[in-house]
Amino acid sequence: MADTGARLNAVVAALEKVRQHVNELDVNDTVEHTVYNRWIAMLDGVVDGNWNALLLPGEVDIMAGEMLMHVDAAIAFLDAHRQT
Repeated sequence: MADTGARLNAVVAALEKVRQHVNELDVNDTVEHTVYNRWIAMLDGVVDGNWNALLLPGEVDIMAGEMLMHVDAAIAFLDAHRQT
């Protein structure tokens, strides 16, 4: 398994690709939040603390604008972890 720094960088890179894709959609389009959650789950054993709090709850798709907010916040959170 890759070291935690490499895994953290990989999750951030993946979330940036998710952000790029969602940003190309209309803010009112719906997207599957499971794609986002799949990448967040990759933080298991990498980020100390309650990284599960970053997961999006429920089974309902969300609007692209809301997804962008969550992806941006997660990237900022993970960037702060990379700097510590």
